[in-house]
Amino acid sequence: MRATRSIYITLFAALCLFTTSCENLTDVNKNPNAPEKVSSNFLLTYVLTNTGKTVFSLGNDGSKIGAAMQYWQSGTNEGAAEINQYAWTQQGWGGYYEYLRNNQLIYENGVRDNNRFFQAIGLTMRAYLFGLTTDLYGDIPYSEALKANSDLFFPKYDSQGDIYKGILADLKEANTLLSSLEAKDAISATADVMYKGDGAKWKKFANSLRLRYALRLADKRAEMTALGVNLETEFKEASAAAFASNSDNASVAFIGTTKENAAPGGLLNSANPNFKLKPSKVLVNKLAELKDPRLHRWVNPVQRKWDANVTAVTTKTVTNLFGESFSVVYVPAAASSADTSLYVGLPISLSITDIATYNKGNDAVNYPNERNPYISYIHDRYRKNVDPLVTMDLMTYSEVEFIMSEAALLGGFGATDAEGHYKSGIRASMTKADALVATGFNFDNYYAQPSVAYASATNKQERILEQKWISGWFGIQSWFDWRRTGYPALKTGPVAQFGAALPLRYIYPTANLDPSYIVNYNAAVGKLGTTNFIPAGQSKDHHYAKIWLIQGTGKPY
Repeated sequence: MRATRSIYITLFAALCLFTTSCENLTDVNKNPNAPEKVSSNFLLTYVLTNTGKTVFSLGNDGSKIGAAMQYWQSGTNEGAAEINQYAWTQQGWGGYYEYLRNNQLIYENGVRDNNRFFQAIGLTMRAYLFGLTTDLYGDIPYSEALKANSDLFFPKYDSQGDIYKGILADLKEANTLLSSLEAKDAISATADVMYKGDGAKWKKFANSLRLRYALRLADKRAEMTALGVNLETEFKEASAAAFASNSDNASVAFIGTTKENAAPGGLLNSANPNFKLKPSKVLVNKLAELKDPRLHRWVNPVQRKWDANVTAVTTKTVTNLFGESFSVVYVPAAASSADTSLYVGLPISLSITDIATYNKGNDAVNYPNERNPYISYIHDRYRKNVDPLVTMDLMTYSEVEFIMSEAALLGGFGATDAEGHYKSGIRASMTKADALVATGFNFDNYYAQPSVAYASATNKQERILEQKWISGWFGIQSWFDWRRTGYPALKTGPVAQFGAALPLRYIYPTANLDPSYIVNYNAAVGKLGTTNFIPAGQSKDHHYAKIWLIQGTGKPY
């Protein structure tokens, strides 16, 4: 994990690709190996776009997390077993630390130039990236990280409690800085591809992250108190200045003009249309059960539909709730086991052979790989270079509303009106998906369903987290919520490789053999908690090991 402070000129070319215009390069010292002269505006674009793409990829194509949270399953491609059956292996973290190194320069430049805005952004993104990394792995290099220029090449792995304490402290300081910006602190609106230089929105983002982490630590309240952190105070202070609408979302848009700035599913990044991602049966059935219009935003109807009401193969035009038309071949149902739904998801953790033939019935046609027409595809928008509904979301307003709802339910955070926030969270998610305009849809009628209404729920925390899970489509926060609470109560399929349980963490990167590295790595692994799903004789550096955050909580199992 040796760091370098060299910034190469190719970085600047990449940055220009993600902005509508590019600043004069005379703002940058011509020596690419003098990072202290690099404009923070250039670095900001790099950090935001690459963080956005990383977060998007964690929940998207080939994502282990997206499959574990049963938003989708992979088809019959060569990586399907690893993804669908939770055969996870080591995960590199070089990217996270690369963005942190560049972000550190933003902060240091802000200190040097007495620019409060850049200091605050540096602190916010530092908290975001370290928070993401510890959420994924557990203990990570933190206090001694980013110090290779001081010849510290093998940093220790800090405990999660100390890391979360530092994250909350950074976010609180960022809030203070953002509350006192002056004209001299202005930054380039072009370089800030997320908020266009709007300090008020950055302040809301910092405080929304404080809410995320205060709630994430709910079951570690005593431990955080011992570290000098009052979660209720943190939460109450942050809630007064957090996201208040979808216009506050911490999102970066794809531009779609080059491979670097286009969505990964489009033709600029995928020579052939990507059909390997299949919506999961769990999600599709839940959305269909709730008559949720987001189903039609996220999923296509099948191309061939088993149907008991036709006696001959018939092609029909099907129009979804948003006026989009699809050609669907209706086929006489061959057996009672055929799924006759117009939207069909792929069941969880099937074998590759079962995936290839799922719902084909007596259809003997040998369809191309990943093109089984009796299973839905994810919506066409995920195979485009750019689409207004496909964005890189670091955090959303709907997440904040669900956080407020759960905090009010749990108590001890100074929050109130659990139902009001819950309802607002659902509405915010539907608004972001542009689902409220669905033909014949009425939000109040949707909410009044016993399976949606807050008042109808016997287990209100589960009800909140089910809707938060739905709203987290293609995201990763639902994995962290599930790990903390056990909700939604997702189940594995028939060929999950390590038993009837979902993974809990990422496995550390392949260990460096230097003794100075190994001693720190072994110390971190030694603090992981074991579970019954780690095979005998295997290391605790396993995706079924428990990180500090959930040790002693009895959750999720």
